[in-house]
Amino acid sequence: MGLGVFAPCVLLPEWRDYQALDAVRQVERHRLDSLKDRVEHERRVLDALRGDPSVVARFAQRDLRLRRAGERVVLIDVPAIPAQENEPFVPVPAEPPRALSRLATFLPDYDYDRIFCADESRPVLIAMSLALIALAAVLFDRRSTSP
Repeated sequence: MGLGVFAPCVLLPEWRDYQALDAVRQVERHRLDSLKDRVEHERRVLDALRGDPSVVARFAQRDLRLRRAGERVVLIDVPAIPAQENEPFVPVPAEPPRALSRLATFLPDYDYDRIFCADESRPVLIAMSLALIALAAVLFDRRSTSP
C-alpha cells in the first residue's frame, strides 16, 4: 500500500512536467517549420530576382512604384485582403506507455493531479506512505528474527 501511494506521488508530477515540456517542444517545432517555409519562400523570391528580368520589372513597378515613360496608371480601389494567419497550433498530448494506459482504464475517474501533484496533499501522502513502508520493514524484520 505504501508503494501504491508513493509511486504516483513521485511519478505523476514528473509525467505532467514531461507532458508540458513535450507540448512546448511541439509548439517550437511548429514555429521552426513555419520559419523554414518562410525562408524557403524568400530564397525562391531572391533567386527569381537574381535570374529573371521580368520578375525584376514587376518588383520595380509594384514595390518601388517605377513607371515606364508614357505609361498610364489607373488606380482601382480594391478592398484589402487580410493576411492569412497561420492556424493556431494545438499540440498533441504525450501518451503514456501502453501498459499504463491499460491500467488507467481500470482506475476510477478521479482528479489524480489534485491528489498526487498538489502541494497541499503530496507531502502528507509521501510521509504516510514512507511511514507505512518503514513500519512494514520493521514488522517484517521482527518476525524473521523471533523464534
